[in-house]
Amino acid sequence: MESQKSEFRKYCKISLEKLSKAQNKIFLDSKLQKNLLTILSQEIQHLRKKTKRPLKILLYYPLAIEFNGKKVLKTLRKQKNIEIFLPFMGDISFKIVKFRLPLHREKFGVLQPSNSYRKINLIDIAIIPVIGIDNQFKRIGFGKGMYDRFFNTQKKIPRILFICRGIFYSSLNITQYHDIKGNSLITPFVALCPKDKYDNLDVCKLRIIRTCCWRRKLPLFTKTFSG
Repeated sequence: MESQKSEFRKYCKISLEKLSKAQNKIFLDSKLQKNLLTILSQEIQHLRKKTKRPLKILLYYPLAIEFNGKKVLKTLRKQKNIEIFLPFMGDISFKIVKFRLPLHREKFGVLQPSNSYRKINLIDIAIIPVIGIDNQFKRIGFGKGMYDRFFNTQKKIPRILFICRGIFYSSLNITQYHDIKGNSLITPFVALCPKDKYDNLDVCKLRIIRTCCWRRKLPLFTKTFSG
């Protein structure tokens, strides 16, 4: 399983590095941003019916191969009763701190706010970058396990929205019990949820892809990996 996961991760990284240098990268991020904001609006409206307290949303500051969600961050900061948090990296995991300027670059090259001693016990929505998912709709990341360790310490798991510039899907179960599972995978052309997964994405068996007007462009960014 671990060798299959490593091979899949290697393929995803290479593919996303190519996409990060593509001429249409800005177009891809614009489409992804629109999809993300639409789904976020739905999630926020649903949570507003349950609580009147400020909602806590975990975002991230992107690496080069990740979706650039800075405009999403700016949009959310303008909304009332929403608090934005970013990861503050440690050696093997991270804690979350409230977004505030200036940001500082840490050892992995990620920009993050200054440290804070405020303890956050509850996150409502987490927007998490992935490089791929497997047939359990679990996250394949960069291999450091920081998100997994962080969420394993949380008493309540928030709504988890995976985002990626492409759909990189393993039809095998290559994750472990501690790997985090998403509620949605949001890409530039389609948003998927666990009920949409099938053994083969290449033939467009996903209901949501079949009805998507951008279906003909999807194979450029879609890869089903079977080991």
